[in-house]
Amino acid sequence: HICTMSSRLQKLAPLFNTALPALFGLGGLGYGAYESVYTVEGGHKAIMFSRLSGVGDTVLGEGLHFRVPWLQYPVIFDVRAKPTRITSPTGTKDLQTVSISLRVLSRPMASQLPDVF
Repeated sequence: HICTMSSRLQKLAPLFNTALPALFGLGGLGYGAYESVYTVEGGHKAIMFSRLSGVGDTVLGEGLHFRVPWLQYPVIFDVRAKPTRITSPTGTKDLQTVSISLRVLSRPMASQLPDVF
């Protein structure tokens, strides 16, 4: 049994010598393609940071975008309006304490995102 098994493996050796590098090459190519795209969700904006030139001036909207995998990476911001409640206890003329609250909706200006980062 051992002799027949080793002869079978010797017959398969040329297949492994060509198939394994091709399989690793396809895997590396697939990984590179996967890492070169990213998605900006609805209500978000992105700017691109490059290791060579720094923060880019372009603000990218929602959708599928491309990047150079090691050289660039996106910085994604949430630009939806967010409520903030500001509460302040104050006094009246007759010395009673009244709590006043103010609800403020705020969001970043999309055109200024490169300056924010």
